[in-house]
Amino acid sequence: MENINQIATYLLEHISDSIPSFILQKEILKLSPTSQDYTNIYNQISQSKWYKQLVDKQWEDGSWGRFHSMDSRIANKQKFVSTEAALRRLRELGVSKDDPVVAKCVRLMERYIREEEAWPDYVEKHKDNGWGFIFCRPFLTAANLNLFDPENPVIKSLRDVVAETIKTAFVDGCFDEVYWKQRVSEYLVPSIAHPGIAYSPMLLQNVGCMEDTLQRKYLSYIWEKQDGIYYISNFAVSKKHSLEDKKFTTWLSSLELLSGFSLFPEFMKNDIFQHLMNEVNRIIIGDVTLPPAHPITGHYSDNWRDKNKRKTDMVLRIARILVKCQNSNAECE
Repeated sequence: MENINQIATYLLEHISDSIPSFILQKEILKLSPTSQDYTNIYNQISQSKWYKQLVDKQWEDGSWGRFHSMDSRIANKQKFVSTEAALRRLRELGVSKDDPVVAKCVRLMERYIREEEAWPDYVEKHKDNGWGFIFCRPFLTAANLNLFDPENPVIKSLRDVVAETIKTAFVDGCFDEVYWKQRVSEYLVPSIAHPGIAYSPMLLQNVGCMEDTLQRKYLSYIWEKQDGIYYISNFAVSKKHSLEDKKFTTWLSSLELLSGFSLFPEFMKNDIFQHLMNEVNRIIIGDVTLPPAHPITGHYSDNWRDKNKRKTDMVLRIARILVKCQNSNAECE
């Protein structure tokens, strides 16, 4: 395979299940959402086992229980240990904000951010008797909402606080940790918005809240951070991994997290793009041992135990990252 179009042709020939077909048409082939073909294929996913799983477990208020904190008392009885976990799965399946399941949760997140309704989570005390956790909640909610609806007006003021603080922290080129910690201690910016924590890029992507110079500094910091992105990984995004490596899928998660930034292709072009193309080729033409599949996340096909479907799922997952480069003015190859 030399380009995304060839990968798409392979996937068209080998995908049969509704969800991977929908993702392929929507994200790789860019089928118009106003077309009848798009409507037809979208309607099919409502009958899929993974979508039904999300519908069946959604609570009346639009949540899946606690928002952020896992409830250990019922964790083994729930498919989704938190609302965040269900939202991650919805993003994996390519479902947008207009879907009824997502829309119901979007309305709930708006109420959380406007403080019209409180999280059901217990307050994590930490070192400040829970004040920091309470201060973080609207920002953390906004980060999740931003991945579905970045233009939602309830997000803007929270995002602006974080973006302006990060701008000042990078004013001398390097990230000023002392300044950041001071702002956190004064409850002027939430600790979870630190560039090294997953919620920061979740909140700041898909919208032009940072000029290119700042975004480049910000992404460079995350890309090279040796202990990784908290909540996602414990190693630098810049370090490449191969399919046989146990860290491979975690590395993909890091790339997926950052792929919503306009300058993401700049960081991919330094041989990571080609490395992933090579891994796709190895999957397609060889007998590669794929990383083990999780029973709920990280796959799209109905039967995650089927070796061939796991193969096409992995090709599709990588293609979703690569296409973010192809459709940019920056050259990744």
